[in-house]
Amino acid sequence: MFDDSAAIKVVIDAIPVAIFIKDSSSRFVVLNKACELQWGLSYAALRGTNGSQFFPRDQMDSFLARDREIFDRGYLLDYEETVWNVDLQQNRFIHTFKKPVFDEAHKPLYLVCVAVDITDRKLATEKLLLSEEKLRTMFNMSPLGMARNSMDGVFIEANASFLTIVGYTLEELNRLSYWDLTPASYADQEAKQLESLKTSGRYGPYDKDYINNLGQRVPVRLNGVLITGSDGDQFIWSIVEDISQLIHTDNQLRIAAAAFESQEAMMVTDAASVILRVNRAFTETTGYSEEEAVGQTPRLLRSGRHDANFYRTMWETINRTGGWQGEVWDRCKNGEVYPKWLTISSVKNDQGVVTHYIGAHFDITERKQAEEEINQLAFFDQLTSLPNRTLLLDRLQQLMTASSRNGSYGALLFIDLDHFKTLNDTLGHDMGDLLLKQVAERLTTCVRAGDTVARLGGDEFVVMLASLTTNAEEAAAQTKTIGEKILSVLNQTYQLNLVTYHSTASIGATLFRSDLVTIDDLMKQADLAMYKSKDEGRNALHFFDPHMETAVRKHAALESELMRAVEQRQFVLHYQAQVVDTGRVTGAEALVRWQHPERGLVYPDEFIPLSEETGLILLLGQWVLETACQQLTAWAGQPGMAQLTVTVNVSARQLYQSDFVDQVLSALERSGANPQRLKLELTESLLVANVEAVITKMTKLKANGVGVSLDDFATGHSSLYYLKRLPVDQLKIDRRFVRDILIDPIDAAIARMIIALGESLGLAVIAEGVETEAQRNFLVQQGCHAYQGYLFSRPLPLNEFEQFAMGLEPLSKTNVPHRTDCHGL
Repeated sequence: MFDDSAAIKVVIDAIPVAIFIKDSSSRFVVLNKACELQWGLSYAALRGTNGSQFFPRDQMDSFLARDREIFDRGYLLDYEETVWNVDLQQNRFIHTFKKPVFDEAHKPLYLVCVAVDITDRKLATEKLLLSEEKLRTMFNMSPLGMARNSMDGVFIEANASFLTIVGYTLEELNRLSYWDLTPASYADQEAKQLESLKTSGRYGPYDKDYINNLGQRVPVRLNGVLITGSDGDQFIWSIVEDISQLIHTDNQLRIAAAAFESQEAMMVTDAASVILRVNRAFTETTGYSEEEAVGQTPRLLRSGRHDANFYRTMWETINRTGGWQGEVWDRCKNGEVYPKWLTISSVKNDQGVVTHYIGAHFDITERKQAEEEINQLAFFDQLTSLPNRTLLLDRLQQLMTASSRNGSYGALLFIDLDHFKTLNDTLGHDMGDLLLKQVAERLTTCVRAGDTVARLGGDEFVVMLASLTTNAEEAAAQTKTIGEKILSVLNQTYQLNLVTYHSTASIGATLFRSDLVTIDDLMKQADLAMYKSKDEGRNALHFFDPHMETAVRKHAALESELMRAVEQRQFVLHYQAQVVDTGRVTGAEALVRWQHPERGLVYPDEFIPLSEETGLILLLGQWVLETACQQLTAWAGQPGMAQLTVTVNVSARQLYQSDFVDQVLSALERSGANPQRLKLELTESLLVANVEAVITKMTKLKANGVGVSLDDFATGHSSLYYLKRLPVDQLKIDRRFVRDILIDPIDAAIARMIIALGESLGLAVIAEGVETEAQRNFLVQQGCHAYQGYLFSRPLPLNEFEQFAMGLEPLSKTNVPHRTDCHGL
């Protein structure tokens, strides 16, 4: 049963149009302030009734018959009716829209209704027919748009309200026809309305779109009459209402209802903490049905584990800050006590008075159990039941002592799963845990009795081999045999629930035969060897050798070179085209390359991570921004290039600088670039920390015309609430989803979700990493029409990109990928 939703009511009370919801028995469960004014009845009087004690019998019969008809038909129905106003003691003319909602078994749940009082409009229409003088008065004073057309559609006159709707002046309108404002898609409906006008002298109510002076669609509702002048000429009087707000209200209502029915258990109370509404997740978590919870207070769930001081402190925080969150123990209906993470937010009216409280909670039983088990099992990993770091180090110390005594070698193998983060980001951490458990099981089958398999954390495992031979070469051969066995076993297909998954591993190994070397040194050696396997393509085994330490020193040398490169401006920008369906280039992403004086062109995957570590990314990022702005200014004077945008990637370090906004605006001012041609690309991971600061900075830049694109969307954990507040213009479908979009149903579903979300929020969507026609065709079918990838062009030097953008270079010449092309400044 759909009951009163205070959260929704807070929203719809502010809407001037009457909105109400009935259950399947035509009882009122939600209605806003506009309803009370329209009917002259209070919310308290109507709630839970069908109104039969207030409205005339003939009206009630009509109301109920209409409700049954709508449920039977199963679709939106709109109609005009008269409704008695108790306060005014008169009938009002109402245009009512009712849409049925059903459950999964198509059982009627409730009606969502919008009722527009058209009494004034009806009276205005009647007065139009009665008197030319009254028509003129209403024409000049009406808040509704009014216009007069000849029978062939030429505008003769229009009032100020109509001109506001269409955006034209009267002089401009007189040069236009009715058909200039009407999209061609309405041709058939227009013909029907014209036929009605000719036969009955009236048309409408009729909903359609006008095209305003900016080329934008404006939803309107029209009513009109056919008037014959004293000279016999006929013309059409039309009354036009802008229904944008009505449509927006309906959308907001649906969004609010969908948000409430989320995966989080939620409740809404009034200011006295009486429960007004709970969602399905609440009933599933607590065991209390909606009927059992509504009318109670949250004390219904108290476990008895918290004293009065706990709740007093909680409410002091809520009253002072407007919210509270923390860990609470509650009791289910069956008596089971469970821990949850509770968030309470207060809802205030325009006067700042609290009207409702919204509570949401996560069941954290599993997390608490994990904490208890970890406290009890201090030496074993809870997920895999393998020895943890503490136990591994203890056994390693014992083995090193024994090896020093008996002369036998031991070995340490570091094992790291390849691309494990991608699995977590795409399929979720639950799938990642399943993989880790299966990896642990497989590793234990590869070793001998007396060896140790341990998990250090994340996707890092260690195998300690004991009692190898006393000969170094033979010990290395034994270690290699076991290592290759591990690679082979881990390389076999995994079944993660319904998903078939393939994974590989990178292994680093080191031998030891004394306790003179420290444990830290051994761990570092195995770790360095493992990264050697990563660097050489993964799915491999490498032994530690002194050359790896040399590589570490080279890393330090590279840092010095990079610092010199920043100082000497040894960088260039390449541009990768962004295109739309037609192949037209609309812009480019600026990607930095290091023009090394000896090594030649160095790609960003070799120096961006290091520049992030050292902080040089700040200087490099500023140079990229300045160069991109200067290029925009140069293109502004080139025919065919002036309309292009340039997208610049922003690193976390740049964005979190306090003067980041000033840096961007100063770069634009110094270069003279058009801010509307500059787009800053953020990754979703930037929203994890300092999200409020990010929103503030991006909002300021947006106010100055700078666009914002959100990359790597759906690969992180950002809240849709923050996405709603962030002034994003564009969502970018990550290449990781596009790559397997034709073979991986999850990647395809994520891509569809991003496209649908972009459409619903009014955001542009672009797909990166598009390499085949089949990928593009799939994206087109889902509604994505902007792309970036090797199907169109690799990142190009400036002159080559300009030739490509101007259509002077064949597409095939740009379609040669380089494996190190990647995101970066």
